[in-house]
Amino acid sequence: MKHFFASADAGMLGLLFFFIFFCAVTLWTFRSGSKADYEKQGRIPLEENES
Repeated sequence: MKHFFASADAGMLGLLFFFIFFCAVTLWTFRSGSKADYEKQGRIPLEENES
C-alpha cells in the first residue's frame, strides 16, 4: 500500500484527474444559457422572506 502512494504514476494520475475535473467544472459554469439561472439565484438574498 505504501508503494502505491509513493509511486510517481499515482501522482500523475491524480494531477490528470483533478485537471480534467477542473476543466469540466469550468465548462459547466460558463455553458451557454446559464446566465439567467445565475442571475435568478443571485437575487435570492434580496427577496423578502415569505414566512
